[in-house]
Amino acid sequence: RPPPPPRRARMLRGREHSLCGSRMPDASAQLLLARWQREDLDAACPRCGVTRAPFEDVRRGCAECRGRSLGFDGLVRVGRYAPPLSQWVPAIKRRAWRGMADALGAELGRQVQDAVHAGRIPPVDIVTFVPTHWLRRLLRGIDHGASLAAAVARVLGVEVRPLLSTTLALRQTGAGRMARGSRRGRFELARRAAPSVAGARVLLVDDVRTTGSTLRDAAAALREAGARSVGAAGCAAADPPSRTGARFGANAADRSR
Repeated sequence: RPPPPPRRARMLRGREHSLCGSRMPDASAQLLLARWQREDLDAACPRCGVTRAPFEDVRRGCAECRGRSLGFDGLVRVGRYAPPLSQWVPAIKRRAWRGMADALGAELGRQVQDAVHAGRIPPVDIVTFVPTHWLRRLLRGIDHGASLAAAVARVLGVEVRPLLSTTLALRQTGAGRMARGSRRGRFELARRAAPSVAGARVLLVDDVRTTGSTLRDAAAALREAGARSVGAAGCAAADPPSRTGARFGANAADRSR
């Protein structure tokens, strides 16, 4: 076949570069330019991961999660879901930004190390991740959860395994908090994963914690398979409407310096 016209070739090359992430900037440089640092552990509730109110006692959880069953044994985040994390984290899966997955995954791994040493989450034997359906992985060109979990596991010095599988469901992006909370029973144990889960202390990695329903359902599948404990970790956590005011944002920013 004759070669495509130059204009068409440039268009196809641009599409390929955009999908494969080769046009994304250097992630480490972005972190330096933004002067971004992972926040202090005390900036968030150790149970659910939402931003802590000034002087709030969170030893048994914050006012948002106290007395509620979350399904996982504490959550670790590197920051609240606000700029620049709200721009970087979605670009990992929408633009196949592998460099940012490695950079933020490493920061999340260090945050998990600090949380384990502080007794906020159990020690980790295995790192796994919230699964993505194979069709979405194919369309995006990246398994963002697996990429983040691999970076976390390298920092922790443990193995990363795909322990869960999922069915093709409605997209979470753009869904409201009520719609997210109503989607249950999405995950099941992957084939030949049962021996790895039984008695293990598992760390479950996701990119963003919005309502906690995804992590809750994934943790439930791991517990049913015999996991000894399930800690959760995410690059960012979205705050409920009651905690999105200016004083919560300023509180989190001060603690991250």
